[in-house]
This record gives sequence, structure tokens and C-alpha cells, in this order.
Amino acid sequence: MKTNLEIIREFYETLNFELVAPDVDWKVSDSFPADSHYQGRKRVQEWAAELAVQFHDWKNVPEQLLDTGDAIIALGHYQGRSKVTGKPCNVPFSHIWFMKDGRIIRLNHHINTLMPHRAIAPNEVLKN
Repeated sequence: MKTNLEIIREFYETLNFELVAPDVDWKVSDSFPADSHYQGRKRVQEWAAELAVQFHDWKNVPEQLLDTGDAIIALGHYQGRSKVTGKPCNVPFSHIWFMKDGRIIRLNHHINTLMPHRAIAPNEVLKN
């Protein structure tokens, strides 16, 4: 059986939603460009599709994974380019993944939400 750390690595590499529990609780930072709280695997997949509508080449790039037993803490960054403005987006994140029986049961997601909004908004809307 795979370790929790191996499962999270695999999820980042493949976005295999079979690794996510059917009743997952997925909490995204408020004001992220795709709502903030999702219940269930199907809604999480819809959330991922919503991001694909807004960004070219959206990637989750974990730089450090910390195994705490039933939770994995990931520090990394998102990368992509806005489909509206063409601006790049490079946003640091922290993810706390909670695991049970080899599946992801909860995600707590934390980022500076202003950064992706600056990428998708025209220059006159959001300024430094």
C-alpha cells in the first residue's frame, strides 16, 4: 500500500481524482478565482475545470512535502497564464491534505488571492 506522502505526490503529478474520497471536503482560500468550498469529488473536478477556463497551462508545483502522519503539508506555487490578459501567474501556496484509508478526505488551501486576480484582470481594474 502506498504511503500518504506517495499518494499526494501522485495526485500532484497526475491529478488522478480516484485518489480523492467521494465525499471529500475541499476548502479553497476565499476569493480564489473559483469559489471557496466544495463538497464531493465531482464538485472538485468541476472546480479544476473552472481553473482551466481561466488559465493556460495551470500547474500545481509542490516544492516541499511534509508528512505529519494523517496529514501532508505541501508548500509550493501555482503557475499559469491568464487566458484573458496573457499575464503570467506565479502564486505561492500551502496545502494541508488530510488522509484516511489511502484517500484524500480534506484539503485546506491557502494563498494570497490577489495575485491570481492581478493576472486575470485588465491593468486598470487592479493596480499594485
